[in-house]
Amino acid sequence: MDLLLLVRRYVVPTLASLLAITLALASCTPESSRGGTSKPSAYDRVLATKTLRVAYISYPPSFVKDASTGAFSGIMHEALQDIARRLELKVDYVSETAWGSMIEEVRSGRVDLVCTGLWPNATRGKFVDFTEPVYFSPIKAYVKTGNRAFDGSLKAVNSPTVRIATVDGEMTSIIAAADYPLAKAEAHPQSTAVAQMLLEVAAGKADVTFVEPAVAAGFLENNLGAVEPVQGAEPVRVFPNVMMVAKGEAQLLSMLNIALSEAENAGVLDRIVGKYEASPGLFLRRERPYRLP
Repeated sequence: MDLLLLVRRYVVPTLASLLAITLALASCTPESSRGGTSKPSAYDRVLATKTLRVAYISYPPSFVKDASTGAFSGIMHEALQDIARRLELKVDYVSETAWGSMIEEVRSGRVDLVCTGLWPNATRGKFVDFTEPVYFSPIKAYVKTGNRAFDGSLKAVNSPTVRIATVDGEMTSIIAAADYPLAKAEAHPQSTAVAQMLLEVAAGKADVTFVEPAVAAGFLENNLGAVEPVQGAEPVRVFPNVMMVAKGEAQLLSMLNIALSEAENAGVLDRIVGKYEASPGLFLRRERPYRLP
């Protein structure tokens, strides 16, 4: 049998079979792994457009939107602007969101980042990831001025006769459910300002609520002597204030954290926080490895 006949009889059919198998396997491969219609990551999109699409929650002094002019200010706003400058990116505030809907903003891809003083917890961590802290907030229990029912210990809050002013999806509701399950939560819609909870307490519609001292200080400027922190009680929480990205966006998160650390080491974050601190000690700072002279 000559060589040409061998090739026709054995080699050609084998090559045809291999080609058929290859085509069949290719048809079973997901388009995302073939570079077809895979969804680009937020990181890739940010680098391509040089723009961070951001959702925000108005929560003074962490993030402030002026009701008259629409201008933005606040600790997290200024921190993000500094981060964006270092990364040579533009910040585009595309939507205002709320505590109960903010996770969907990043999970859906409508935005790359949620910027406000967010407090991470296990429930949120199942669906999103967080940057390193910008600063820390102690959370204290506040009552109507003169109420001594909880002085020295907050254990008495855990009673069916106690009413806690809360905002759905916000940390007041999470603390109430976790620490004081026997108490009655006087719940308010997620769009309600947290400072409104202090007004509920001052008006006697609730017995206690949990807020940052900075929020209470702002409230007391217009409601002098209306509420006070529970005397002799430690903060119920100390929360890191962070920004939020979608789960799995490790490259975007790393990029933001590197810029954030750079801003911290330059003393920028300390200056920004101090600008919005009505009195010393309202916020806790990140610890730098060294202090600038």
